[in-house]
Amino acid sequence: MRIGELSERSGASARSIRYYESVGLLTSHRRTNGYREFDADALDRIARIKMLLRVGRDIADIVTVLPCVDEPSLPHCAPARQRFDEQIERIERQQELLAGAKSLLVELRTHGTAVAALPPGDSIRAVSANVTVGVR
Repeated sequence: MRIGELSERSGASARSIRYYESVGLLTSHRRTNGYREFDADALDRIARIKMLLRVGRDIADIVTVLPCVDEPSLPHCAPARQRFDEQIERIERQQELLAGAKSLLVELRTHGTAVAALPPGDSIRAVSANVTVGVR
């Protein structure tokens, strides 16, 4: 498929697709007329790139870890798996804190007093309408 169709189907801009190609995350073949031609697997690859970007990975990191998704036995994949494990642990800690914050807010809304409290020293960062606040 050509870059315009890939852009439309993947939701990534043509500029992003060209950038992903320039850093080695995507490959294309040139047609005789010079247009880029992408295989169908480019859609899945872009979806993975977008997901990794959404969870806080930067392009340099994605260039390193994306091949490990496709072929986990590559020599450099052990550190990539370790980075994934560290990020999973961080997300799980954030989920616990957010669950505590939600319970606290529900209790305050419902009864006006907080029965559940955060453990001492824990804080929650919350974003609402482009404003970040700390809850302690």
